[in-house]
Amino acid sequence: MKLHLPQDGGVTIIENEFIDLYMPYANGEFVKVYLYILRCAGCGAELSVSSIADVFNHTESDVHRALTYWEKLHLLKLRYDSTGALSDIHLLSAGRGGSEDPEEPAGNGKASSSGSGSSPALLTAGPAAGITLPAESYEEPAKEKKVPEIPERSLTSERISRLMEQEEIRQLMYVADTYYGRPLSSTEQSDLLWYYDGLGFSADLIEYLIEYCVSRGHTGHRYMETVAQGWYRSGYRTVSEAKQGSAAYGADYFAVFRALGIRSHVPTPAETEFMDRWLHTYDLPLDVISEACRRTILQIHEPSFEYTDKILRKWHLAGVRTIADIQPLDQAHASRSTAREPVRRTGAGAGRFGNFPQRVYDWGSLEQQLLSDSDADGKEG
Repeated sequence: MKLHLPQDGGVTIIENEFIDLYMPYANGEFVKVYLYILRCAGCGAELSVSSIADVFNHTESDVHRALTYWEKLHLLKLRYDSTGALSDIHLLSAGRGGSEDPEEPAGNGKASSSGSGSSPALLTAGPAAGITLPAESYEEPAKEKKVPEIPERSLTSERISRLMEQEEIRQLMYVADTYYGRPLSSTEQSDLLWYYDGLGFSADLIEYLIEYCVSRGHTGHRYMETVAQGWYRSGYRTVSEAKQGSAAYGADYFAVFRALGIRSHVPTPAETEFMDRWLHTYDLPLDVISEACRRTILQIHEPSFEYTDKILRKWHLAGVRTIADIQPLDQAHASRSTAREPVRRTGAGAGRFGNFPQRVYDWGSLEQQLLSDSDADGKEG
């Protein structure tokens, strides 16, 4: 597999956006693979999946997973030839969130991008890449995945007693006490037992769940329960799967940042709490969240997590699940606004004050009231 990138072979350019927005949340081994590909692209070195695996003492499956991970984040685009073998890898710009669609390679297979990384770079590959897909398709069609239902809690006091007798559970409770810096409440203990017995999480996965929540400043059992249910629905059953899933959520964070026009820092704990609420608690898809961010900027002309949260809270309560669900809410809002508008007068009667509602008087009633008041004053005199 030959790599071509027209830049100085003595320098490998890494975009700041990659370092700031993608690297902190990615698996370290995936970062190594990405940087190595970038390095090799600069000098036109021969490359294959097996050669990458040899450099880092990985398996070829590890390299495949890394390539797929960066493709999902739109930093790479993989192309396959008619036999289904990997033929081209496009490096996409992290500065634009990898949004550009790479042009088809010219006959010589070389990239048309500059060394600045401002446009996509092409890496040409051969059958040595060892990745196969159906020849008739560029990427595998998405398979509809059934989301598992959260099982009902059915822990009896007898079952809890038996679980607490297990050495693995006692060790887990000790670890949890250590993370929290205090003994767990009965509710918190019950939650951990439910994750173990009801959701089928291993003790190691529950320990990572505690570490994940505490490291983000969330020790409330409701937050941990929400994350646990999210992992269960996503099919995470090992620590490795949960870590990769967490990295994907990190990518979602930065997609929200881009929608709000924020590019200068990694998420703060407060910002993470907002985004966790939208992604976990409200369980809203990213395109709906991005639409709320867009409306925030249009309305107040600056990024505001508080303002975006107000929009998303209303949509969540209204049952919004897709972009299409927002349109009826917009129409209802427009109808209410129209109904509240005052009737505007036009024509001869419309002057400086013609746009205000006009009072209507019953002059006959007023005359009778004045006469009655005059008669009453005369009698008193």
